[in-house]
Order: sequence, then structure tokens, then C-alpha cells
Amino acid sequence: MGCNSDNTNSALEKVLQTFSSYTQLKVDIVLFSTAQYTGRNVINLIYPAELSYGFAYMPRQWLVENFCCLSHDYYMYTENDLVITESAVLNSISISHYLGRFSNQWASGFIRYEQKEEKKYIDMMPCTRPTVEKTLQGDGGQKFWVPGNIHSGNFLLSRSQLACLIDRNLFQTRFAQYGKQYGGILESAASDVYIDVVKVLPEDFTRVEIEHLSNKYDGLTHLELSREVAMPSGKIGC
Repeated sequence: MGCNSDNTNSALEKVLQTFSSYTQLKVDIVLFSTAQYTGRNVINLIYPAELSYGFAYMPRQWLVENFCCLSHDYYMYTENDLVITESAVLNSISISHYLGRFSNQWASGFIRYEQKEEKKYIDMMPCTRPTVEKTLQGDGGQKFWVPGNIHSGNFLLSRSQLACLIDRNLFQTRFAQYGKQYGGILESAASDVYIDVVKVLPEDFTRVEIEHLSNKYDGLTHLELSREVAMPSGKIGC
């Protein structure tokens, strides 16, 4: 987890508390920061503040350098202002496992919301089009969609997917290292993996929703986004 934004310690504590509350998944937390963190049971790696925005790529560099010594089934990068519940992770893993029957280049992920007067899904801002790149239907009637905006401040990849990206020199450890970028440095660090691995979300996107604590963006309501997701356009396996 990278601390690459100016959020308060209380936000970070809430994020870490959520990870620590997992009961079905065994999670090892590596906190990348520019200052010493004293608190929950995490591995805290400290980097110089002079790295500025380039700091966002330090978790990736660490993953590449240590990948051969790691044995986890899934690897997740997240910014430090996102509350990711265990149920959201389990649902995302389950969807990725299903998608893996058709292609190792498809993976589920998450969608951020902010709680204002009503819940707004900020990854799908009203000015961003297309909201839905395409919709898909599985062989068992399951419905999915590919978001027009792949950025949600995080990524979740299986070990085989991450290994494939590293082996093919597609997992960048610095901004635009291999000529790829998605938005700026911070957005790319969290999301450019979904340029090579297609991000797929379930029709019921509340299954993989995560809370953005900064609470500063606009977005679509549940009803507005549901209407756009409901438009059929494709079938898995075609």
C-alpha cells in the first residue's frame, strides 16, 4: 500500500483497520511511506520524500525485486485513502477466477464511491464518456461490463497475471517506462496494468465497491450507473 496522497493519519488507520479485520483471507500488509508509521502489524518501508510523485512507483519496484521470494496468490496495490472490505476482495477474486476460464488477460477490480447526500460512484464522472466501454454476458447468464475509466486507485492481480506482466516487460516500475501511461503519475501507478489486462466489473457493481475517504469528487448515482450498465453489447467467449 502506497501513501502517495496528503490524507490524515486517521484515514490511514481506518484503511489498515479494515485490512486487519479480514477473517477469510490471510493478508500481509506492506506500507510504503516517507515517514515512520507506528501502529498496526505492518511491514513499513520508508523512502525519501524527495522522490515526490515518483514515490508512487516504489511498491511496483519492490514487487519486481522480491517477486521470486513471494508466494501469495493475489497482489493488490492501493492508495492510502481507500477502504477495501474483505467481501469486495472475495467477490473480485471470485469474478477473476470465473473470467480466467476464458482468458488470463481479464481481471476484476473495484469501483470507488463517495458518500455524500447520496452515494456517488466517482470513477464514472458525468463528464467522462463512455462510462461503459462494453457489456458482456457469461455462459451461465452472469453479466459484466468493462468500464470506460480504468482508474480506481488500485489494482488486484493473480500471481500468474503479475508474473506474465513482469516477464513481458509490461509492469512498469517508473512512469512511462515502456511508453505506457494512464493519466498522470499517480493514476498510472495504480491503473496502467489495466491497459494490458482488461478490467471487468460485475453488473451488480456494489459487490466490488470501495469507499474513497477523500470525499471530493462528483460521480454517478447508483440508478444512473445501473442504467448504463444494463445496455447489452457482447458475450464472453466471442
